[in-house]
Amino acid sequence: MIYIMGTIAAGKTSLAKILAEDLQSPVYYEDVENNGLILNMLEKFYSSGRKSRKSNGAILQIAFLTFRYQQLRQAITQQNAVMDSSLESDFVMASQLHDHGEIDEEDFNVYVTLSQEMQANVNGIPWNGLSDLVIYLKIDADHAINEIQKRGREMENTTREPGLTDYYQRVHHAYENWANGYHPAILLTIDRERYDYVKNAEDRNDVLDLIETKLKDLGKLSPKTLEKIKQKRK
Repeated sequence: MIYIMGTIAAGKTSLAKILAEDLQSPVYYEDVENNGLILNMLEKFYSSGRKSRKSNGAILQIAFLTFRYQQLRQAITQQNAVMDSSLESDFVMASQLHDHGEIDEEDFNVYVTLSQEMQANVNGIPWNGLSDLVIYLKIDADHAINEIQKRGREMENTTREPGLTDYYQRVHHAYENWANGYHPAILLTIDRERYDYVKNAEDRNDVLDLIETKLKDLGKLSPKTLEKIKQKRK
């Protein structure tokens, strides 16, 4: 199991696609655009700044939690499945909303209890509840905000709602704090200010080498398989 973590628009989906293709592994996307349940909730969440975040934050996070749990139940049965979202990332998002008063205590308690029940339901054979590798995409906050605007979702537009800039910076800070204190599994940090794996082929190969060498070191790829993958990329 490989989790890709990072703030909004850090490049999680792009890396998940690239990595899964290289490994020939199953991949699971958040895929907001094609999930009507999530898309509708996000539009409500973003509709009127802090007010709509406060009124819709809890139910949005429960919707994400449910979707990610459905994916996880399938992914735990597969070798080196790649996920661009996870119960881990969902908890980071829900916690920062709670910390800033946009999910109240009672609703957060319901969310945490549900999350724990879902986690407990998939822990054990064949999965111990932890990912084999967590990839953290470290990115400058302004860079991430620029990437959000470039993808062109009206609901995320900071011109429409200037207060979103503060929200995006909050989320960025929440992920940085999470990464700085994360210890349960192996964490590999990829510097998005150094590596442009979307547009630059050399950077892409360097990032894939970093990830796949770590998987080899963890016993999740054999040296022979790693060599075949590298040769195929040439």
